[in-house]
Amino acid sequence: PELTYQEFLIDDLARRMVAVSETLDVVVLNNEHGDILADVASGTIGGLGLSPSACYGENYAYFEPVHGSAPDLLGKDAINPTAMLLSGAMMLDYLGYAEQARRLERALEEVYRDGSVLTIDQGGTASTSEFVSTVKQQLANLSVLSS
Repeated sequence: PELTYQEFLIDDLARRMVAVSETLDVVVLNNEHGDILADVASGTIGGLGLSPSACYGENYAYFEPVHGSAPDLLGKDAINPTAMLLSGAMMLDYLGYAEQARRLERALEEVYRDGSVLTIDQGGTASTSEFVSTVKQQLANLSVLSS
């Protein structure tokens, strides 16, 4: 009873996501519209490489980065794995590993806060492997701090 909701036509929702995104808290969409507007939302925060995604069913859920695959980057060690890692954090949370999910999110936040090891799409020069190694190091640092 304490929840309220609004319904929008899809084109108006797209405009709201760009113009007044702070007025939206949770957006529930069917798969087709969700896929399209997830790409729009990703563009407003810095690119497809940053946005995690989840589809929740009654008895299951699956998790994936918004962007899907990037066959043009195959073998180049040049993708931004942030969306995949954040999707993994969402999956951990869904499976009951909330503490581990928060640690992964905090490790990513620290990598971005430091800014010295960012992928090309975020203005850096790091490869996918370098970025992941830095996230792993941050996770190790957080483990030591929490011990």
